[in-house]
Amino acid sequence: MNLQKTLFVGLLILASPGLSSCRFGNYSEPPKGVKNFNSIELFSTQVHKLETFVLYDDDSETHNLNAPLSAVPSMILDNFTNPVYLTEPTATPGVHLFIGLSQTSCMLDPANSNCIGTLLNPDGTIGVSTSSEFQQFGADPACTMNLQMQQFGELDRSRPGTITYSDGSTGTISGELLLEFRLIRNFHGNCTSILSRLAECYTDGSGCSTDELYWANQLFDLYVRQTGALQIGNATRIKTLAYIVHFD
Repeated sequence: MNLQKTLFVGLLILASPGLSSCRFGNYSEPPKGVKNFNSIELFSTQVHKLETFVLYDDDSETHNLNAPLSAVPSMILDNFTNPVYLTEPTATPGVHLFIGLSQTSCMLDPANSNCIGTLLNPDGTIGVSTSSEFQQFGADPACTMNLQMQQFGELDRSRPGTITYSDGSTGTISGELLLEFRLIRNFHGNCTSILSRLAECYTDGSGCSTDELYWANQLFDLYVRQTGALQIGNATRIKTLAYIVHFD
């Protein structure tokens, strides 16, 4: 089975290179020697709600509208750190880009498919919607899958603050980033066979390949073990898996 671990490529909005920072605790040092950006601001953001959804082949749905915050995927927390940068790239003046403070590797390698940023509209709102093409999922040509990413929000400059760096100095927080981040995974075609196999690997990994174990955990763990939105016995009926992370 040759499952596609690169489906994120071309889907996520990537940061431009040029910033670097040193992560410590809940804060980061300010970037040194910035050359590729006209301006930088910091905005605080914290996760306050997680929702998970499962849509089935008969269009029925199960969900957890108040899932534990400990279940928020690490990919999201690694990118949308507290605080985040708001930058204006020199090469594209007028375009503002958010990127998490811990994403030094993304700054240096914007082709990294684990990097997520978000764009700010001129009116201060965020409205991003991207979708990958449907691709064959695993070795079963009858099943295809795609990913959608949606981000909606705005800036709130009414509550500025400060940040304390490791040397005791302070910096300015311009306000808060209010954001709703959605990741949606859709299945088309006859996916019963491959979903059944991955469900078996999730409950008993003996005899499963490394790739199968990766995808069994990737697909099911958030919804089954961490948030209870899915019973693994219903895995073959899945049409859509989705989660929403709310930041303020």
